[in-house]
Amino acid sequence: MTSMSELRLPVDVGRVPPSVIPYAVGVVVAGCVLAMLLHPTLGLYVVEGIALVTALAAAGLAIFAVLAPRDIAVRRWLRRPVIALALTAFAAVLLTLPFDVMVLADNGLRGLGNALARSVVLRSGQYETVVTRGVGLVLVVAGFRWHIKGVRWIAFAGALLVVGSFALIGHARTEGPPAAAIATVLAHVGAASTWFGGLLGLQIALHHSRSDVVTSGRLLARFAHVMEAVLALVVAAGVGLAILYLPTIGALVHTTYGQVLLIKLAVLSAILILSAANHLRLVDMARRGNVGAVRVLRTNIAAEQIGLLAVLAITAVLMRQDPRG
Repeated sequence: MTSMSELRLPVDVGRVPPSVIPYAVGVVVAGCVLAMLLHPTLGLYVVEGIALVTALAAAGLAIFAVLAPRDIAVRRWLRRPVIALALTAFAAVLLTLPFDVMVLADNGLRGLGNALARSVVLRSGQYETVVTRGVGLVLVVAGFRWHIKGVRWIAFAGALLVVGSFALIGHARTEGPPAAAIATVLAHVGAASTWFGGLLGLQIALHHSRSDVVTSGRLLARFAHVMEAVLALVVAAGVGLAILYLPTIGALVHTTYGQVLLIKLAVLSAILILSAANHLRLVDMARRGNVGAVRVLRTNIAAEQIGLLAVLAITAVLMRQDPRG
């Protein structure tokens, strides 16, 4: 009788040939696209979520590159991630237009042929947002691709356009005094982008400078100093938006918008506590060259990133809710 140890499978089931991976990814992507086309509302949520996360990340990385010390090769380290994120955001924001048309026409793929729906979408704030954000993302890519003096400011200008695009649609156009709503949205989105992109940029920079504790410490100290103002702005602008959008305090409990906002605030509070602990306990140790503190900070930064991804996902849902309903 042949023992189990003598059995040999013709294929090693524990290993997948590398050539299979692209096909598997292609099948998954094609399946997701088909599902979104069959359910345009779901597709719109997905592409808007991807556009939101990747655009804020690309803009935040551009801002981080400007704020980082000039003698550290941050821009070179961030070039590939920024370009990948910006191109993904560009594709996703373009896809929001056909999905908007399909949702408005309420006729699936055939809705793309609805001339009235197309006209309404192309005259809406969504179209203005796509154009503004698209131009901003192109400038971000140019700022990291070109090799001329002062080019980082081109990427920074692109980041400002990306941030500004969020004030062209949604509650900023319909709730509260327009000037106050737009200014508060710009402050909130700008601070959130700087925070999210900064965490991502810091994680990438710490990976590249992991053998240089002094450089890692300088990056952490600079980021911590900037974050003091950014976090204060996130909280202040968030409170301002709640005051502008919610008709009463009771709306926090009695409306869907308020309930989703409370969930967002709970997650955000946990992230702020973690961030405060990092600044108060670990940043100074890392600045003095403590290797253990740098290692713990890298782990905590990854946790902050996961938390912020959750916050951005909740924000994408919040943008679709009526603050008064």
